[in-house]
Amino acid sequence: MTFLEAMQGRFACKLYSEQKIQEADLLSILEYGRLTPTSFGLEMWSFHVVENQAMRKQLYHACFDQTSVLSAPLSIVTLSRPASFLHPDGKWVKGRGARFPGSLSDFVEDYRPYYNFLVEEGRLESWSRSQGYLAVANMMTGAAALGIQSCAIEGFDEDSVLSLLALDRQEWIVSMVIPFGYPAEPARPKIRASIKELVVRHR
Repeated sequence: MTFLEAMQGRFACKLYSEQKIQEADLLSILEYGRLTPTSFGLEMWSFHVVENQAMRKQLYHACFDQTSVLSAPLSIVTLSRPASFLHPDGKWVKGRGARFPGSLSDFVEDYRPYYNFLVEEGRLESWSRSQGYLAVANMMTGAAALGIQSCAIEGFDEDSVLSLLALDRQEWIVSMVIPFGYPAEPARPKIRASIKELVVRHR
């Protein structure tokens, strides 16, 4: 399946069959997330795979009883680091920056102006959370290429999700919850605005 075919065939699936996702396919989906581009190479995300039936039911309630979360054989909760981790002089940023070629101080000083900009704009934590959206998009499209559907869930009680995963709000924020599975409902027509409506070309 081509990338475009996967995009055309993907839909927001609400009802899934009981068929489990093969381990190799799950690992591929997670790899699509891991290899996603991330700002400054910080990889401020973590992926929690919820397969346990009791946990799935709790996650379903934390997501305001959205059917897709309970119906799917698994959900991937994508988490991001909160603002406290993102300071350019902090241990976490320096740990990430030390992995790259060149000077750590050069990395930090390259990052610092953008960090300051985000702080001034009040966008630091939303920036971190939105980085997770990039990984989610790749996982969802990659899954579609494997015949596996998904649904993007942004409606959830964050404290309940973090509590279910035994995580501290001081260390993680929830980016998105994504159920994955084989559809037990027909694909819905893809309704999208035309390229003509959406694109403005400046030549």
